[in-house]
Amino acid sequence: MENLSKGDLYYYDHKNSKELKGCLYIIATPIGNYEDISLRAITVLGLVDILLCEDTRKSKKLLSHLKIKCKNIISYNDNNAEKKRPYILKQLLLNKNIGLVCDAGTPLISDPGYKIVQECYQENIKVTHLPGPSSVINALVLSGLPTNQFFFGGFLSSKKSGKEKQLLTTKYNTMTGIWFDTCLRLQNTLKIMLDVYGNRKVSIARELTKIYEEIIISDLVNIDIIISKRNNNNKPLKGEVVIIINGFDSNSNVSTEELNINIKNKLKHHTLRDAVNLVIEETNLSKKQVYNEAIKIKNKL
Repeated sequence: MENLSKGDLYYYDHKNSKELKGCLYIIATPIGNYEDISLRAITVLGLVDILLCEDTRKSKKLLSHLKIKCKNIISYNDNNAEKKRPYILKQLLLNKNIGLVCDAGTPLISDPGYKIVQECYQENIKVTHLPGPSSVINALVLSGLPTNQFFFGGFLSSKKSGKEKQLLTTKYNTMTGIWFDTCLRLQNTLKIMLDVYGNRKVSIARELTKIYEEIIISDLVNIDIIISKRNNNNKPLKGEVVIIINGFDSNSNVSTEELNINIKNKLKHHTLRDAVNLVIEETNLSKKQVYNEAIKIKNKL
């Protein structure tokens, strides 16, 4: 790295690079803080013949910050990918270097970019990945929840029925779950999670790597209170969030008899709503299950 002067990250000599030719480079870019760009990513962004971008305007801002001039920047996203793939493959077969970036983070995560990779392999075209920032991994390591096993569910549906279906399929998954959502739908999502999963530990991550990075850690019963207070104080959460949710605890099974006794004791001193919330918090059972049992018991009392 003798061509990289101290304190001058962006003037690397791309001409001396030993990168491949006729290769599709999947390039991870910063999710917020431009200083998270890797040295190799800077190098390859400077040498590719064509750069495929989800949004050219956002990618040009990054390139300008890095003082990199890329002659051929092409929009490549959900709306035009199918039409542009034949041209891209042709250029790769002509031994052109092509880079693929998304608006932020690691390309292909929660988007259909894998199709170009599939077609490259069918044509025996070399594909490689320049690893770097990922909101999925970043949010996971900051969550305080188990990281040894996890699953990524992608974006949650905007419709209640679709969201319930997604969550129900993962209800008994013991691995830590990772989901994308927007702040506008967040409280509704967390309530559905409580209904489906029962009370579990949860982490909400937003503005990752930025000045106003925020990680909210609580459980599904109490996190709604935290967010409501924010809204009431005119400090609502904004933008997209990563939700990290604890997996199913197979050791937390509670018999119907134990559940009924617990509910009866709670109803002696609390309202139905408070009794249900307290039992959920103690047992991690779903809100629907506890509420139905509580109604039966209250009617008998």
